[in-house]
Amino acid sequence: MDIVKIDNLIFRYNDNYVFDKFSLDIKEGEWLCISGPNGSGKSTLIKIITGLLKTESGVFVCGFRVNHRTLLNIRKNIGIIFDNLDNLFVCETVEDDLAFTLENLCYKPDEISRKIRKIAIELNITNLLNKSIEELSGGEKAKVALAVALIHNPKILIIDESLSMIDEEERTNILQVLNKKHKDGLTIISVIHDLRESFLADRLIILNNGEIMLDGKPLKVMEYDKILNRLGIELPFETELSIKLKLYGLLDEIIPDVEKMVDTLWQ
Repeated sequence: MDIVKIDNLIFRYNDNYVFDKFSLDIKEGEWLCISGPNGSGKSTLIKIITGLLKTESGVFVCGFRVNHRTLLNIRKNIGIIFDNLDNLFVCETVEDDLAFTLENLCYKPDEISRKIRKIAIELNITNLLNKSIEELSGGEKAKVALAVALIHNPKILIIDESLSMIDEEERTNILQVLNKKHKDGLTIISVIHDLRESFLADRLIILNNGEIMLDGKPLKVMEYDKILNRLGIELPFETELSIKLKLYGLLDEIIPDVEKMVDTLWQ
């Protein structure tokens, strides 16, 4: 079943077309990563899906056509983390920010407390609940933003390049949390800059000038290294090395893990 369906989308800023008869289907429970050069339409697409930009074209989310009458129902089913983490928070403390999301959705006080405790334990942020947002590190802000986005149990999580500003260790931890949520059935749509973030995903699409240039399993997409290089998209070092070793017949498949690659070469 398609949880997001876009059919012949036409969208433009003034006289400049961003999308012209663009179509995309996203399956329920799918983890889709979207990458592409600057100006390719990635963030615009996210804003259209979430109803932040209006369009007359056929865009459906969770079975609802996206328009002003359905936005409340749609947004109840979506959690969003935009690229500027500092702009995501509206309250002074972490706990207040988590409560704010639920209060807007009319949850009762006892249920709000229960949900805050549950998500705090799940994301290991219990020690942060009484902290001011200003005290948090970049990685802590990313985890809190994820908690805010997930606390109301959305069907879809949308991440717009918000993991690119945190260190690799924290990013790895968050990706592991996302992988667990994905296995539990959460649909994830993630705009990425670093293609490493697609290794756990089901699908990777590459946008350019409002068109899908490549679409498929992440490692399969990365095999089109010449197209990616032409678009200015860097391959992860280990993937690029693996592609070259496969080209020379030293590997049978692309292996994005260096240790596993070395073990395979020694066999």
